[in-house]
Amino acid sequence: MALDLVWTKRAVEGYERIVEYLIENFTDIEVENFINESSMFFDLLKDFPDILQRTAIHKNLHRGPLNKFTIVTYRVKPRKKQIELINIRGSRQKPVNQKPVTG
Repeated sequence: MALDLVWTKRAVEGYERIVEYLIENFTDIEVENFINESSMFFDLLKDFPDILQRTAIHKNLHRGPLNKFTIVTYRVKPRKKQIELINIRGSRQKPVNQKPVTG
């Protein structure tokens, strides 16, 4: 049985940033390919919620690549029969917790 996919505000904003970047810097075909690839990944995720590696610290938290340029973080909520998309970001972006190097 497939789980429901729930998007957090952060995940929606991250996905939109990626699509906007692609629209500004790539062709319509590449944007469409990303959207289709994402859609197929999310459909697969609903049926196979353990498709990406679990994090070492949190039992139901998973993180990994949607493709070679996009990282997805999500939480499986088995009791609610949900997958909560927490974050989607381009792999070329700085991690949120990383401080800029000064000097």
